[in-house]
Amino acid sequence: MSRILCVDTSSFICSVSVFENLSLISSNSSEVEKSHSKLIIQLIDQSLKDAKIKINELDAFAVSMGPGSYTGLRIGVSTIKGLCYSLEKPLISINTLEILSKSALNHINNYNDFFICPMIDARRMEVFTKMLDNDFNEVEKDKALILDDKSFNDICGGKSIYFFGDGSNKFQKITNNKNFHFIDNIISSSKHMGELANIKYENNQFENLTTFEPFYIKDFFIANKNK
Repeated sequence: MSRILCVDTSSFICSVSVFENLSLISSNSSEVEKSHSKLIIQLIDQSLKDAKIKINELDAFAVSMGPGSYTGLRIGVSTIKGLCYSLEKPLISINTLEILSKSALNHINNYNDFFICPMIDARRMEVFTKMLDNDFNEVEKDKALILDDKSFNDICGGKSIYFFGDGSNKFQKITNNKNFHFIDNIISSSKHMGELANIKYENNQFENLTTFEPFYIKDFFIANKNK
């Protein structure tokens, strides 16, 4: 049995969830902007109380590694690294674009082959993105991409591509490809980290606490809820 506390601070939402194996047993979040540093410890404490677990009974901590808000990622990673150091627990990192993708899969009813494409807004017409197939295999690696009306046309090959995340809205406005589909209201949250964190835990895929840093893709990006 594994007990993993997951934290996602990659966007304007700060969320904390506790999983026992693959079961979500508690979750708390805040949408108060610019408050991650003030609220993250409170959310961790409340989630542990709700789960009726003491912090030293956890087997590991997992954190969203990015890409995303530069400031948010720094707060999440530094907090969880500190807890891992003090409690001598392993650190698991989860790609934020894959967290988004796990959330989106619950909204796709398609039994044919398809692609999924998370997008995080990186200002103007740029997004942080990657491409996965319906079996969650990586088709295109994480990258910063400036969108235009021809983006992704060469990848599609007649298959459906599902776009989501706060960067997908601007792509929806400039493309008319009939194979492109857009899913609204998909956010990165610790509630969708459980399966990904458990796989890494079972395979002993832990980060080096001394050298681990957030994955920014590019220097200094701050998410803005009101864009």
